[in-house]
Amino acid sequence: MQWKLLTNKEISSEQCLSYVDNHPYGTIFHTPYMFEVYKETPNYEPFAYFAVDDQRQIKAMLTGVIETVKPGFLSSLSKRAVMMQAPIFDEIEAIDFLLSEYSKIMKHKVVYSEVRNHYDPECISQAMIKNGFKYEDHLNIIVDLFQSENILWEQIHSKRRNEIRKAEKNGVKVKRLSDEYLVESYSIIKEVYEKAKLPLPSILFFENALRNSSKYMGMRIYGACLDDDLIGIMITLQYKNIVYDLYAGSKSKYYDKNPNDIIPWEVFKQCKNEGKTIFDFGGAGKPNVPYGVRDYKMKFGGKFVNYGRFTLVNNPLKMKLAETGFKIYQKVRL
Repeated sequence: MQWKLLTNKEISSEQCLSYVDNHPYGTIFHTPYMFEVYKETPNYEPFAYFAVDDQRQIKAMLTGVIETVKPGFLSSLSKRAVMMQAPIFDEIEAIDFLLSEYSKIMKHKVVYSEVRNHYDPECISQAMIKNGFKYEDHLNIIVDLFQSENILWEQIHSKRRNEIRKAEKNGVKVKRLSDEYLVESYSIIKEVYEKAKLPLPSILFFENALRNSSKYMGMRIYGACLDDDLIGIMITLQYKNIVYDLYAGSKSKYYDKNPNDIIPWEVFKQCKNEGKTIFDFGGAGKPNVPYGVRDYKMKFGGKFVNYGRFTLVNNPLKMKLAETGFKIYQKVRL
């Protein structure tokens, strides 16, 4: 087969979405929706590449975003390509071709590429390694919302259940928020990320995600409220039957009200009632490496999966300089 490489400019949104909709591993991160969200967000440059056959039928695709983590004079050292989900394909030869072309395209564009797998990598690992990618273990936690509410509750750690009950006794209520709450929700996430010294997209990313959302897919925000105060939030992406935990956090002065404990549980229930069957916690760190976020997430039940990640270093020297620069950046912000 003579494969041909096409970009999103040469594939219609309708053809792309149809392929993703009908692919068993197609996710919201593969859709034109996410492409548009990133396209309109500063410091993000989305990409989408397709391998097509002689009839221009898609047989493999990969999509992601080039992120400039630190704009300014260090921007060339902070450009990385992130595929939030692994490539999807029908034929292994097609994805092999596509990965080869991708490596050529990105050679001088980014410091490194990262692929965050969402399925067992065995079926694609040979093609990834052949094209220069290296595999490393990385965990995630998946909650099966198809189970009954009683079973979901029983799977939550007993201490976490007690903290959820405390939140309820404190009068904390969780509801889906309207778009008008975005600015306040963003301020909560910003506080959390600044404290952790981690980069956060501008509020434009969230505005774009909400504006482009539909009943079919998009961003949904849930808030924990105490009387008239919004004290904690969870921002999700939803598509097909899956809920993706994107960002979450609460106001530090309300930690004693347990908003971080009740929000996931209430989101489980509300999304389950809407017909969703999978809650994806969006990452749980590396095995055998202490990680507080994993300790928090695992107490809500769910199943550990180790689909790992693939990385491709495009420029070893710039990679080393970037790692050093990020450490300095964190220290400066202390």
